[in-house]
Amino acid sequence: MRIRTQTLSKYITETDHKMAVISNALAHPLRVALVRYLSTKNYGRGVDNVTCNKDLVQMFDYSQSTVSQHVKILKESGLFITESKEKFTFYYLNKELLEEYRSFLDL
Repeated sequence: MRIRTQTLSKYITETDHKMAVISNALAHPLRVALVRYLSTKNYGRGVDNVTCNKDLVQMFDYSQSTVSQHVKILKESGLFITESKEKFTFYYLNKELLEEYRSFLDL
């Protein structure tokens, strides 16, 4: 489910909309597991803090197209950052955005 509404009310802020997009992106167990995996991979430091689609398919035992669709939603929300190198696409977790989301939930 995607957020299709614009900010129509004076009580709905841009931040509210942004946080709703992230909440929707996290509304599936596989996507939560993908975020958790990237958040703990080498604690986000060093060379081994990235992964590619092939690694995710092997690890989570889903088809390549299924993993790609879930990654696409995480990318659209801003939680995943991608970098293409040769024939591989590497994924990074946007830790700043995740921290902003955490802070928002600490209302």
